[in-house]
Amino acid sequence: MGPTDSTTCPSRQGDPVICRMMAQTVLLSVIRAWAANGCAPAGWPSVSNDPFLDRVVEAIHEQPGRDWTVERLASVGAMSRSVFAERFRSAIGRSPADYVTEVRVDAAKRMLSEGRSVSETSRELGYASDEGFSRAFRRRTGMAPSVWRATQLTAVPA
Repeated sequence: MGPTDSTTCPSRQGDPVICRMMAQTVLLSVIRAWAANGCAPAGWPSVSNDPFLDRVVEAIHEQPGRDWTVERLASVGAMSRSVFAERFRSAIGRSPADYVTEVRVDAAKRMLSEGRSVSETSRELGYASDEGFSRAFRRRTGMAPSVWRATQLTAVPA
């Protein structure tokens, strides 16, 4: 039998977990190098030198509707609130709250262009009210979400 036969080389309990973690590490290294060389599309966060902040940015993008407080974000990054806020602003160039709002508005644009209602979008993105969502959206885009949605749904593809 060959060296990969399960009788001569039994699998250990943690092998799948270790392999998955190694694959994630390699993939993250490739993505970081790709982004560092200017290949990332516009809008990608440029945090690549701080794995703790990478974890925070990834969490925000994965769950834009979560109730993200500075304390909760700092916890994701395994930092104190004050250290996190300073490192985030230094690396990203804006406050954590401002970044979360930007990610939410970008997600809202996608959702609205897919035909989702303003109320559904607002709820899914963690806003307490449609009015609060509309204010945040209008500040970022210059138009109400309903107007933006209508322009996207009636736009003729080029």
